[in-house]
Amino acid sequence: MESKLTVCVCLVTLALFYLIAPGESQAGKEVLRDQQGIDQFVCTRDLKIEYDFMNGPIQCGQDQEPIPLGWFHERPPRVKYEKAEKDARYLLVMVDPDAPSAKNPEMAYWRHWLVTYISGEDLQKGIPSQDWSSVGRTLTSYKPPTPPKGSGLHHYQFFLYRLQPGQDKTLNSDSRGKFDLPAFAADLGPLVAATEFKTENPEKETEN
Repeated sequence: MESKLTVCVCLVTLALFYLIAPGESQAGKEVLRDQQGIDQFVCTRDLKIEYDFMNGPIQCGQDQEPIPLGWFHERPPRVKYEKAEKDARYLLVMVDPDAPSAKNPEMAYWRHWLVTYISGEDLQKGIPSQDWSSVGRTLTSYKPPTPPKGSGLHHYQFFLYRLQPGQDKTLNSDSRGKFDLPAFAADLGPLVAATEFKTENPEKETEN
């Protein structure tokens, strides 16, 4: 029994190491894969994402209850990462890997938000929703979850990368759908933190 427990602990530790280790191209693919039993590896617990209708940050994990879609609005969430390096710069992205549905994610990753050149000092203190217009450089404006009717649960994932010294990023396309996040992030610094929540459209798909 003790040996089995040791093996489990080692596997979980290894998975988390791959999530945050510098230069982990394979780990990025693992984290970004459609979430089927590996949600816990997206949850580093350090990245605090909080909407104003919440009493605390997103509680990421497999046991997380879906958030009612009607609670979301056009304002971005508050973001805090206390482990940020004060003089470093970061990139934050929010994506939906289940677009238009988990069974048919042909539009993944759908990009809901992308802000680059965020100062570590701002992340340490926490960035309120209303302050995002003056923080970093927004490449994709924030859009709340918009899962289609009858498409089931969608995962909305936040990934925080540290930029390389002197680095900044641009986008080649304004299209939000079919965003190749692994390719986009290939030259970034390490993925330092991540979290996610789930929601779905309660309305049924209308039949023609």
